[in-house]
Amino acid sequence: MAGSETRRQLILEAMVRVVGRQGYKATSVADVIAEADVSRTTFYKHFEDKHECFLAAYDMVTERVLDEVIAKCNGEQTWLERVRIGLTTIVEMFALDPQLARTAIVEVAAAGAEARQRHWNAITRFTEFLEDGEELAGGRELPDNIALMAAGAVSGLIFDELLTGRAERLPQLLPDLLFALLVPYIGPGAATEEMRRAAAG
Repeated sequence: MAGSETRRQLILEAMVRVVGRQGYKATSVADVIAEADVSRTTFYKHFEDKHECFLAAYDMVTERVLDEVIAKCNGEQTWLERVRIGLTTIVEMFALDPQLARTAIVEVAAAGAEARQRHWNAITRFTEFLEDGEELAGGRELPDNIALMAAGAVSGLIFDELLTGRAERLPQLLPDLLFALLVPYIGPGAATEEMRRAAAG
């Protein structure tokens, strides 16, 4: 990585940590450059303002999570396995890095309409993993946006845990999250079975 690109990366990582620690509204450019250990000039060489830097940091976080999920899920697995592994991957990443999780799920809501649109776009990208599940619905008619509804429910449950500073509890919530994601596709009985399997670890 060239020097300039390295400094840009340092600033983005710093933005994620500072926002995750103290919230988007309370974060200033001064906080970010102190965390990144770069000059104000360097910051403004790469970003117009705090908001532009946050959006770039958010995109970086989305790609990081998505790359991790894709790396763990391959074409060999069944749809149910891919959903379980993908969700487990996200939950474990968030539990290990609460600042990243809070930036990705909670603070993005405070960063304005454009950031909220990015969050929605990120959820939409994750729903691509769910689309094949419609084949398991046994001929039941599912709403067109069922994947978004299921993923939105999971995002909301994760939001509640992160809002109250309980990122480390997310792995314990995995069975509930899995149930919320699966129930529209496979029905409550089969989803409960998968929930029990996840709880048994």
